[in-house]
Amino acid sequence: MNIPRSLTGLIILVVAAAAFAQAQVPTEFEVASVKPNLAADRLVTIRVGPGGVFVATGYTLVLLMQRAYGVMDWNVSGGPGWIRTDRFDVAAKANVQGDLTEAALQPMLAKLLADRFKLTLHRSSTQTSGYALEVAKGGPKLKPSADAEEHQDTFRLARFGLNGQGISMRNFARFLGGKLGVVVVDETAIQGLYDFKVDWRIDPDRPRAEPREPLQEAAFDAVQTQLGLKVVPKKVTIELLVIDHAEKASASDN
Repeated sequence: MNIPRSLTGLIILVVAAAAFAQAQVPTEFEVASVKPNLAADRLVTIRVGPGGVFVATGYTLVLLMQRAYGVMDWNVSGGPGWIRTDRFDVAAKANVQGDLTEAALQPMLAKLLADRFKLTLHRSSTQTSGYALEVAKGGPKLKPSADAEEHQDTFRLARFGLNGQGISMRNFARFLGGKLGVVVVDETAIQGLYDFKVDWRIDPDRPRAEPREPLQEAAFDAVQTQLGLKVVPKKVTIELLVIDHAEKASASDN
């Protein structure tokens, strides 16, 4: 097939622009500070702001790993006891324009943990009792994300619900499990990113069909009614991040 010369030039420009944009994504923070947090208030906060700002206050190494690798506490195995008790303050800035997305943040934070905590790990898996997120009868009721690149993995936790933009089914299952304190694994086989809002309320007078916590039952019912997905109790396979080595970070800046 003969491609017109003008079109060929346009294709080359588009490919070159995409390659240049990819090359500009930083792989580490421009500046970063890690300090032990000895405050007695046990305050835990996090801020991912415009201009590439990342600030975590009172975070344990396990909490930082959860953000760096997109996992939950139950996905982290091994390591010394202090990884869940000792707290740290992290203040970092990346050389990016606009908001710092999760896709950009994760590799930079993972490198920071490797540098400052000498963290090394390997991946494994195990089976455990939990819940599987599956497609309900009638099919999913999901809204494809219109601004996935800009708002990927943007989510907010409400008292009785979840909502987010640019969320994969893997991360939706993770967020739902984290909200309810249970292991939820995606088994929908649904690809892509979605915007969603799911709200639930607890009805104390409602007969309970399952021997579950009222909040869990209300949430699972809402997920099925509003999103066309069901949460099924079963043995599930979870990924494990097995810590091979970790050291406490001392006060440091770069």
